[in-house]
Amino acid sequence: MRTLAVLSRKGGTGKTTVAVQIAVAAAKAKRRVVVADLDPQRSALDWRRERIGDGPRVIEAKAGALFTLKQAEMRAGTDLLVLDTRSSNDQESAEAAREADFCVIVTRPCFFDVRSIQRTAELVNNLRKPAFIVLNQAPSRRNGEEPRLIRETVEMLDSYGLPVAPVGLRYRAAYQTAVRAGLAAQEMDPDSLAAFEINALWRHLKREIWPVQPKAVQPMVERMLGAA
Repeated sequence: MRTLAVLSRKGGTGKTTVAVQIAVAAAKAKRRVVVADLDPQRSALDWRRERIGDGPRVIEAKAGALFTLKQAEMRAGTDLLVLDTRSSNDQESAEAAREADFCVIVTRPCFFDVRSIQRTAELVNNLRKPAFIVLNQAPSRRNGEEPRLIRETVEMLDSYGLPVAPVGLRYRAAYQTAVRAGLAAQEMDPDSLAAFEINALWRHLKREIWPVQPKAVQPMVERMLGAA
């Protein structure tokens, strides 16, 4: 089992939206997924209540009980445990990051949000946890070029010692339309740009948390004997 902590220092960054989109993408890839809602607002639980049919299981959880939760989910055969953390709580973020195999830090490309996650990045770096930063609600390209705001944001984030994910999520109404219905963007409209973004982000994340192991090279003698 892999545990993914989705972190953000400020509210309103779309952290829970990103968490449930990733969870659905993993479930569609035949992974057994559980979302642990650590946020007192319980937005992930609200999303699940709106959902009809199968999909990721969402449970209420507390940061202080994550080790016990992980053990229980491992015994249950869960493949991916997604921790939707509480914003602006360093202690709970630290507990979630400590129990995670990988961390995703969500921020919008605006000055206050980017400055606020510096402490989160320091926390993750101090714990030596693999992680990347996801730009959410980013403005679209203009004439094929990224807006100056995005370029300046990436330059600022480069000083935090963590990579910025090569896939960002644009400001699109499709994300909010989907979550209001208990869905993810790729379920609402599989051919939409939002679905394309989430699928691309999931593919990148999957390579990080489930790296492909190189195939063992069979010794020449064994290959010869096996072919005989």
